Amino acid sequence: MNQTNNKPVSEEVKEALLKLTQDNIYMQNLQIEIMDMKLGYVKGKMMVTNEIMNPYGSIHGGCLYSLADIVTGLAACTYGVFSSTIDGSMEYIIPAMNTDYIICESVEIRQGKHVSLYEANIYDDKGQLVDKARFSFYMMNRSIV
Repeated sequence: MNQTNNKPVSEEVKEALLKLTQDNIYMQNLQIEIMDMKLGYVKGKMMVTNEIMNPYGSIHGGCLYSLADIVTGLAACTYGVFSSTIDGSMEYIIPAMNTDYIICESVEIRQGKHVSLYEANIYDDKGQLVDKARFSFYMMNRSIV
């Protein structure tokens, strides 16, 4: 996915978002790590463990959806206000199998005052596209810092 914005996130907002993710037990359980953050863009990584596998030997779709929702939600928050998911959809292209980690890149489609739209692509450790997602977020009137 091509990043549409190369503007940096303010240091205050970046630090607050990183602390929020490090303190979040759900993200800790999914082993999600934020790799890169710019205005309207976040790249995250999720390690593959037995705990997130389905009975068929691929990563559970709910975990992939959670990864996309978290990463895109953080991207929407890079503007300095909290966001809340309105809706989301995921296209499961191929099973996420035989990979040590999954990468999710989220990019802004439209950042609105009240509603924002983001897309995410999820890749395996070989760079192969596994899933595509789209989320809309309600932008809260609540500052991150």
